[in-house]
Amino acid sequence: MKIRWGVLGLGRAGKARVAALRADPRADLVGGWRGALQDNDVRAFSSFDEMLQHVDAVAICSPGGFHASQVHTALSAFRHVVVEFPIASSAGEASSLYALAVARDRVLHVEHIELLTPAARWIQEYAKNKTLLGGSVRFFGGARQDVMSPAHGNIARFQRVIDAVGVPEDVEVERCTPANLAVQLQYQTGVVVHLDCRMEAGTKRHFEMVLEFEEGMVRADDGAIFVDGTPVELEPSGGLFKADQLAASACILDGKESYVAMEQVLDGLSLADLVMGAS
Repeated sequence: MKIRWGVLGLGRAGKARVAALRADPRADLVGGWRGALQDNDVRAFSSFDEMLQHVDAVAICSPGGFHASQVHTALSAFRHVVVEFPIASSAGEASSLYALAVARDRVLHVEHIELLTPAARWIQEYAKNKTLLGGSVRFFGGARQDVMSPAHGNIARFQRVIDAVGVPEDVEVERCTPANLAVQLQYQTGVVVHLDCRMEAGTKRHFEMVLEFEEGMVRADDGAIFVDGTPVELEPSGGLFKADQLAASACILDGKESYVAMEQVLDGLSLADLVMGAS
C-alpha cells in the first residue's frame, strides 16, 4: 500500500522532502503547492485546498509562522501530516493540534532530523543513568527571517539537550535578540547547561555540545563525538530526511511510534515559551 503525498512549500527543506518521498517505496508523490515545483518536476496544484483533495498526507515545509494554521487545515480535512519544526508558536497551540489529530484519527509527525544524526543517537544512549555535572552548547548559523522568536528559532538546539539529559527545571536568560540567544538551562542540585546561539548572515553553520558527567566528558563537534578527548567511531548516516520520511510512513501504515514523541515536541516548545517569557 502506498500513501499519496502532497508537499506544501518547495524551498530548501521542501526539495529535501521531495527527494525523501521519491526514495520511499511506500510513498507516491502526487504534487505540490508553492515553491520551485517545475524545477523539481513536481505537479503544481492551484491551491492548498485543491492539493488536499488528491492526497492522503501532506508534508508542510513552509515558513514556520504558517505551520500551525496549515497543519490545522490539513488535519481538519482528515489528512495525515508531516511538518517541519516548529509545529506552532507555543506549546499550547501545538497541544491543540495534537488533540485534533487524535480526534481525526490521523498521524501528526513533527520532523526533528537533528535527533536522527548518529551523534545525537550515540549521546542519548551514552547519557543514560549518568550523573550530569554541567555542560554547554554553542551554535552558529545564518540569520533567519521566518522565525517566530529567537527561542523558537532554536528549537533544534533545545531538543538536542532534552534528548540527551532531559528537561531543565528553570532558565535564566542572559541575552535574547534575533542575533544572539544566551540562556542558562538549570537542572536540579545547581547543575547548569549554558546555551549560546548566534545567528548572523553569512555565518558558517556549526554545532558544539559538551556534557560533563561524573563518569566522563562527552563532546559533540558537528557530526563527531569525543569522550574524554578520544574520538568515537559512529555508524554512517543513511540520509536524515529519508530516515524521517520512512519513519513517517511507518507511523501511518504500521501504527509505529514516532522517533520524537508528542511529549518531547511539547517539552521543546514549552522551553522556548519559558525562555521568551523570561526575556
